[in-house]
Amino acid sequence: MKTQLLLGCLVVLFLAGSPVRAGSDAPGTVSFVESVPVETALDLPGLEEAAVVWPRVIKAARKSVRVASFYYSRIGDGKDAAAPAGTPDRLVPVLDALQDAAARGVQVQLLADKKFMGNYPEVPHLFAETSGAESRILDAGAMWGGILHAKYMLLDDYTFFVGSQNWDWRALDQIHELGVLVAQPQLAAKLGEIYDLDWRLAAHPEDAHDTEPGAPANLFEVPGVPVRTDDGAVVQGILAASPRRALPADVPWDLPLLVDLIDSARDSVHLQLLSYGVTDREGRLFDDLDRALRRAAVRRVEVRIILSNWSKSKYKLPWIKSLAVLPHVEIRFTNIPAYSKGFIPFGRVEHAKYLTVDGKGLWIGTSNWARDYFYNSRNISLFFLGTGAPAAPDRFFNLSWHSEYAEVVTPAGQYSPPARN
Repeated sequence: MKTQLLLGCLVVLFLAGSPVRAGSDAPGTVSFVESVPVETALDLPGLEEAAVVWPRVIKAARKSVRVASFYYSRIGDGKDAAAPAGTPDRLVPVLDALQDAAARGVQVQLLADKKFMGNYPEVPHLFAETSGAESRILDAGAMWGGILHAKYMLLDDYTFFVGSQNWDWRALDQIHELGVLVAQPQLAAKLGEIYDLDWRLAAHPEDAHDTEPGAPANLFEVPGVPVRTDDGAVVQGILAASPRRALPADVPWDLPLLVDLIDSARDSVHLQLLSYGVTDREGRLFDDLDRALRRAAVRRVEVRIILSNWSKSKYKLPWIKSLAVLPHVEIRFTNIPAYSKGFIPFGRVEHAKYLTVDGKGLWIGTSNWARDYFYNSRNISLFFLGTGAPAAPDRFFNLSWHSEYAEVVTPAGQYSPPARN
């Protein structure tokens, strides 16, 4: 009883933003964090919002805050950041917290991808000029043919956040997102290795040819570390990443691990994504994950998939429909209603990226399911294994699945994507 009370106190203190460091024998902690489009019924009770969690953990940092994101956008920044009058910008308090951290002596680093710097240069330039802070631009296209698509924050080499949220005002209250806040030093150290590698490559891209391809691994043979979820389950956590050609030696490539997780399913697979692609615009085939889902259906696993309505594109729909026709597979699009104050460009959409298996396995990450996200772009994945690991994400899934915004996909259905901008 005393041990349970102590662990409970540690979790409460962590969630309050205190820089608690659990004992070496205590599991780390995991809390799932959502973003909810305003004026929708998608708020899941029990989950905090990223707009609340991000400034709180930044304020608790004492040593360092390292941020990596595809891009950074406040209202009014860039070409596509216009907002209706009166729309709040919930990214501003986060950026203010970062500037305050730099002012009190915390090392602050921001990493952004070069591709979107033409659209959104303002925030990286701001922190390049902020005393106590630095920013660098990673040219992932030149090195790997892709982008820095990962979105994460690492604090004091102990706590980190990984999720679908870009550092974009829309990602905090105009898009449906899911992320995870983890306090565990071993997992944080692996994420720190990735950040350090990309930080160095941003300054010295000529070193990219020196990185060694990561070795494929079996998910159930990769050593995990114990973490306690916010539902009280103690499970094993594993950090993995892409692309394979640019990984620290002790960080596994995530694609084969994701296939292993699907292949382990015996009862249920729940998958939610922004987009699902088996071929790209150039017609290149990427069916590793598609075949794994089809194998699950053949085993009579109940496969349920939620996709955003952005996936209603002519080169994605044939594959989505061919999957939906299978027994034991059901797919739904979700259509988030428009904002009452006016149009939000590139907003009002499902953007989460996660998969749950049998109530005891979870993948949550930053990748959409298309070839370049795993072969050419920097993305981060977390796997949690053990009974109860996906309890909160499954509740998140069910809320969207049964919502008024869900639309069943049928093989003969006619679909058109919404306007994005």
